Amino acid sequence: MSSDCFLIIEDQKSIASLLKSELEKLTSRPIYLADTMAKAKQIISSGKNIAVCLSDLHLADSANGEIVHYLKSQHITTVVLTGSFKEETREEMFRLKVADYVIKDTLSSSRYAVGITHRLYKNAQREVWMLSSTNHNSSMILGMLRNHRFKVSLYEHSSELLSDLENTVPSLVVIDGVQTDATNNAFELTKKVRDTFSQNHLPIIVCEDSKNITEAIKLMKYGVNDFFNTNFTPEEFYARVNQNIEQAETYQAIERLSQTDALTGLYNRGYFFEAGNTQFKKIQQQEGYFFTLMADIDHFKAVNDTHGHQKGDEAIVFTAHSLQTIFANYLVARFGGEEFCVFGAIEDTSEVEDLCEKLRHTIETESEKQTGVKFTISQGITFSGNDLDDAVSKADKALYESKESGRNKVTTEF
Repeated sequence: MSSDCFLIIEDQKSIASLLKSELEKLTSRPIYLADTMAKAKQIISSGKNIAVCLSDLHLADSANGEIVHYLKSQHITTVVLTGSFKEETREEMFRLKVADYVIKDTLSSSRYAVGITHRLYKNAQREVWMLSSTNHNSSMILGMLRNHRFKVSLYEHSSELLSDLENTVPSLVVIDGVQTDATNNAFELTKKVRDTFSQNHLPIIVCEDSKNITEAIKLMKYGVNDFFNTNFTPEEFYARVNQNIEQAETYQAIERLSQTDALTGLYNRGYFFEAGNTQFKKIQQQEGYFFTLMADIDHFKAVNDTHGHQKGDEAIVFTAHSLQTIFANYLVARFGGEEFCVFGAIEDTSEVEDLCEKLRHTIETESEKQTGVKFTISQGITFSGNDLDDAVSKADKALYESKESGRNKVTTEF
């Protein structure tokens, strides 16, 4: 099966070249060019898996927009480029369910067209959940979301949505109508979602008639991000959906940068304590068991001094990758320099001790092969602590004992 690709249909070579160049900045997927409807048909019939098409409306062999009808018949998501705007053209485009249409009059409009084309491709990995039981807008909203390639799930009961939310977090929740019955109480749903997810982590938008705008505004005070009227236009709907999803994704990207170490991609010390303290409290409430591990590359200064800082960085990255792989089910962080920490809930102490030995053996036997420098790692582990700070302190004390007693070993502090 062929991989996803893009198709640009444009009869002006300079514009086609510009569109392709701009799209190549956003994706590594193959991009095919066609300057006639006949060539477009040839590319499509060859078996290429066209994910999204950016097409001129009027071509030499498609003077009346026949290309759009053809692309619709092939079920290809399409963004239309047109040289001029007419209301009848707009209505025709949305009747044909094109994803968007753009007036190709400036460089910025061409870049917008490329941007929406790439966004439509990414939408196939974005989930949108909608809650609705009776509102007549549901089928239209579902169709519009699917037309933009979103993975859409419809819920008739808020309890089902909340249950699924325990395992999966969608990109957006749409509430079709401010429902207040016991089964689908929009206020209760929003409150429960916001108990776990902020507006930046899971945006919610609501559709409501202007007669009930007071209820919609009240719902926004409960934590809904946005509101749109039942007499919405396609442009307004898509703008609100895209804006809320992209704002959340931008926030989360910035948040990840603030939480992670730039060199290794592991969590940093600050986030370790933020997330770890939350985990620690849950473990205490459940009267469970936990472990805390401190690990440190042996003689790291000698690695830097003898082989250079580049090799030192490679040693840190290899160690980080080994920790992340071996302790994949736990919270792993780089504390700074060559020091790392791991924390998590456990049922069996011997299982964690085995993982520590696996890490020790991996570093000892694979470091030279992976980095060109042979080195080892010392570890300190504890299964106790009054709080996370205390547990880290005990693990650090055990690490010190490993260093003092010869390195390349695991010491447990009880």
